[in-house]
Amino acid sequence: MRFTRFLKHGGWIAAVLIVALLADCGLAASGFIPESGLFRLNDFEITRHDHPEEVWDRVIFGSSELVSAYREDLTQADYVNLGMDYGTVRDLVEMLEGGHIKVGSELVLALNWCAMYDEMDTNPTYPWHRKWYQPYAYFQRDRLQAFVMDNVNALLGSGDFRTADTAQHKIFYYGNMTQAELEERVERLHGLYFNGGMELYADNLAALDEVFAYCAENGIRVRALWLPENPLVALEPLDVELREQCRAASEAAGVTFYDMTDALDAKCFHDTGHLDYDYGAVVFTEVLDQWLLS
Repeated sequence: MRFTRFLKHGGWIAAVLIVALLADCGLAASGFIPESGLFRLNDFEITRHDHPEEVWDRVIFGSSELVSAYREDLTQADYVNLGMDYGTVRDLVEMLEGGHIKVGSELVLALNWCAMYDEMDTNPTYPWHRKWYQPYAYFQRDRLQAFVMDNVNALLGSGDFRTADTAQHKIFYYGNMTQAELEERVERLHGLYFNGGMELYADNLAALDEVFAYCAENGIRVRALWLPENPLVALEPLDVELREQCRAASEAAGVTFYDMTDALDAKCFHDTGHLDYDYGAVVFTEVLDQWLLS
């Protein structure tokens, strides 16, 4: 009798689990979160929205410094700007090997310390961070919770209902920090990211070699560059050592390395590394185009 009751109750539990699983799979397959415009998209999703084609022929990858540097609307070279907030070279490996992107003929890596820092707090909603055992709704829990709460608050009269925004863009930087603001930022960055040795970048240096190997195996031309740095700010010794390690890794793999450290003057920069989108990005794109098209 007890066993029979257990089977009955177990059947209901199994049915609920199956329905939940199917609903979760349906939510994932529907594309509702990245395509509805009701949720804030991450930089990968924005790039995918702006470039829906299956294969991107030419791609330039980097962190947020690239986002506000390479202007797709002005370039003559026609590369997809896969600049991503907190994007690292390890993220690029995950995208390539996981099939999240397909590169046709050329890949350029826009490197700096941010793209190489192993403990960078990368965006948790990037799809390659989802573990195989995680339900999709759980993986997207922060965005779903915010969506539900915003609309509940609207029902209660303390806010507005979410409306679709299908023209989202990445974050750009404007204007120039004062010297005092720059110094404050440098002090904060030093304490967070440069208070150690090359072990802080070991995994992304390994990932750099993996990208070079992937491109060689798949017939993709790959080049690397080191992004410009604000001349008003003294270079961190660890930053210089990292740049030279990236140069050495590139040359060992037969990959062209373009050092743009001193390529731009101070008025191009918003802060230590992000460019002013209205002026610095225009100059950067003009300079970079000459190299990309060479």
